[in-house]
Formats: sequence, structure tokens, C-alpha cells
Amino acid sequence: MVSMSVGEELLEERRRRRRAGDPRLNEADREILRRVTRGDLQAEFQAALDADLAADPLLGGHEPAGRA
Repeated sequence: MVSMSVGEELLEERRRRRRAGDPRLNEADREILRRVTRGDLQAEFQAALDADLAADPLLGGHEPAGRA
């Protein structure tokens, strides 16, 4: 057996959980996320993200209108 430090054990546990996926999501939820990120809803989702970035200075990393 390979000896692991506490930090290495924590990292390995995080990797296992990440690979297993979020237990709060059911298969239908995962399908929606797949469609939003890689499927037929991708363009619509990207447009919504772009609009949010343009409208919100904190998210978009730009100065609010009127503050120069």
C-alpha cells in the first residue's frame, strides 16, 4: 500500500467526487446541462452569458456606464 499524506488523500477524495458527478443532479438534469453546454441549447446559452457580461460591470470586468 502506498503511503499518502493527508493533503494527498483530500485531493484524491475530491477527484473521486468530481468524477462521480453531483449527487443532487438526476439524469434529466444532467441531460439539460449537456444540451446547454454541448448540444442544441449551446448558442442560446452563450448569447445569454454574453448579454449578462455586457450588462453587469462586475461580471464583465468593465467600468459601469457613467464612471470613467
